[in-house]
Amino acid sequence: MKMPRPFVFPDPDDRSKNDPSIIVSSQQVIGIYNQYNHDGDEMQRVTDKVKEWFLTYSKEQGWDEANFAGNQCILKNNFQS
Repeated sequence: MKMPRPFVFPDPDDRSKNDPSIIVSSQQVIGIYNQYNHDGDEMQRVTDKVKEWFLTYSKEQGWDEANFAGNQCILKNNFQS
């Protein structure tokens, strides 16, 4: 049985002043959540619980801003002039 490719959490260091943001799709948000949470609670939808975890984890990973627009998350790295 072939295992699906793991989801990779976006790296804020991969951003630049000209391209500071990335949109994480709802499928990626759920995939990342399920990979990192092994509490037996595999999620099928982007719920408030998933959003709260994703926002917190984004900050821990070094993102300056993380905001949901619907079920997608916009991650932004602010660059100082």
